[in-house]
Amino acid sequence: MTYEPIYERFEVDEPDGNRREVFFVRAGTLAQGDRPELFFFRIGGEEVAVGISGSSLTRFERGRKRLTREQKIDVTGRWLKRQMKAGLYLDSRSLYIQDDELANLAGELDYTE
Repeated sequence: MTYEPIYERFEVDEPDGNRREVFFVRAGTLAQGDRPELFFFRIGGEEVAVGISGSSLTRFERGRKRLTREQKIDVTGRWLKRQMKAGLYLDSRSLYIQDDELANLAGELDYTE
């Protein structure tokens, strides 16, 4: 099955009325702590990183098939879009996905099998 990207490139209407374009740039894993996976997006001239907790990802995938790289891009892109629409400051506190958020986002995208 061919992957159809949903959140590699998208637009967001922010609360102040601005429409922003967002592009996925790259992904990586932090080798410290619980080994979070980081997904970098470009918004204007800046990059922001959205993280998925490594331990939350392990718990989520237990008994399920693993999320693909592309599915993780969609999960993090969806979370970023939601946070931007809410007008939240884009820092590590608002851009770090853990247990319940991960399960909810995966369910919304139908990635729960």
